[in-house]
Amino acid sequence: MPLKDLLLVVGQDTEAGERYTLELARTNGATVTVTSSGAAPSLPAFIRSEMPSDLLQHMREDVETTARASLEACSERAKQMGMAVETVMLDLSTGDVGTEISRLARYFDATVLQQPDPAGTETTDLIEAVLFGSGRPVLIVPSPQRPAQLKRILIAWDEGRPAARAVADALPLLATSEWVEVVTVGAHGRDRTRHSSHLVRHLARHDIEAQMTSLVADRGSVASTLLAHAVDVEADLIVMGGYGHSRLREIVLGGTTRRILQTLTVPVLMAH
Repeated sequence: MPLKDLLLVVGQDTEAGERYTLELARTNGATVTVTSSGAAPSLPAFIRSEMPSDLLQHMREDVETTARASLEACSERAKQMGMAVETVMLDLSTGDVGTEISRLARYFDATVLQQPDPAGTETTDLIEAVLFGSGRPVLIVPSPQRPAQLKRILIAWDEGRPAARAVADALPLLATSEWVEVVTVGAHGRDRTRHSSHLVRHLARHDIEAQMTSLVADRGSVASTLLAHAVDVEADLIVMGGYGHSRLREIVLGGTTRRILQTLTVPVLMAH
């Protein structure tokens, strides 16, 4: 497995992501370093400056306690699986968790985060921060338990720069997989097969055999069409670019990236 050095971010109710990462690492001989997002509130500096020092200290202690508990719980799960993990305790007192984890993520092959869960740990902001700030790919794991394998890989190709970056980051994974499919999703009458054929040719020059599939978006939803197809072909991983537009435009337009994050049932490797 080319991803030999993984950073796993844990928090409250992230057991599914932890088990997936540990099993993937054990199967493929990778090293896992674990850090915690804690429960640090993201507060603007001007608000923090107006808060009593004793309240800030209490908040800092709560955040550190939560983070240490998450790290200890993950270490115990790893031990039960016959594995050892390294742990890194970040300085979460600033409230800027995304920046701290993004800096750390630059020293790893990929960062693993669990799918955002409104009922548990909401990780959308953190995923965005690491995706934009680390310069490294992010592997997002769905909350439902998934087999930790990378035999069948689907590439979501939209000709964008983030998608090209994702494919480049995923090349070592694609080279060891058993099946690769390049999928384009468009509206009626729009065929990107000609362009995706260039990608298939590029992959072939890396000794990666891939097939092409062109889909029409179901009711205009690229995300639902892509995820439904991934389930149909029993894909183990989707490789795609994250945020083809600015984050603000994606939010306003209800972008594909956010819909994927909210509804994914297959692990996704994203890059930007």
